[in-house]
Amino acid sequence: MQNKNKALYSLVFTALLSALVFASNYISFPIGQSRIHVANAVCLLASMLLGPVNGGIAAGLGSALFDLSFPAYAAEWWITFINKAAMAIVCGAIMHRVEKPSKKLIYVSAAVGSITYMVLYLFKSFIQMRFIAPVPASTIGPTLLTMLGASLTNAIFAVLVAPLVYMALEPALRASNILYSKPPKE
Repeated sequence: MQNKNKALYSLVFTALLSALVFASNYISFPIGQSRIHVANAVCLLASMLLGPVNGGIAAGLGSALFDLSFPAYAAEWWITFINKAAMAIVCGAIMHRVEKPSKKLIYVSAAVGSITYMVLYLFKSFIQMRFIAPVPASTIGPTLLTMLGASLTNAIFAVLVAPLVYMALEPALRASNILYSKPPKE
């Protein structure tokens, strides 16, 4: 494939995965102060398919656009962009350290990316409850535990599903020469 076409495919593939991240946020149900959804799995998948940078852009942009489409989440779109992009960047950076990652590395990268997001999400929630929209101190711990439960459920789902989908798509995308590959060392 020519470099010109590779850049175009990369842009189109990033936009497509950003749209999938956005749409996947709608597959959810509320639980306490949070919600269970499939979007984290698609964020991880984006970094697995696109690499850390484009995967981070797709994950952050799709999630931020979802937040902007809901008045209750709109004010935090930029935090969501950072947190979801960080999750994808960490996952992609770990996974794409080698040209052909092992199954173990794929799952480890998904787990570390998910843990990164959970820590950032709970930290943001603590800061918000403690300093921005203060609530009684006695409610912060129980609320964070509820959020941790939902976040852990999202993480487990994402760590199980994203690698499976990646491994199913990888052979066809590699054969088409549109799968992200680690840049050569100079």
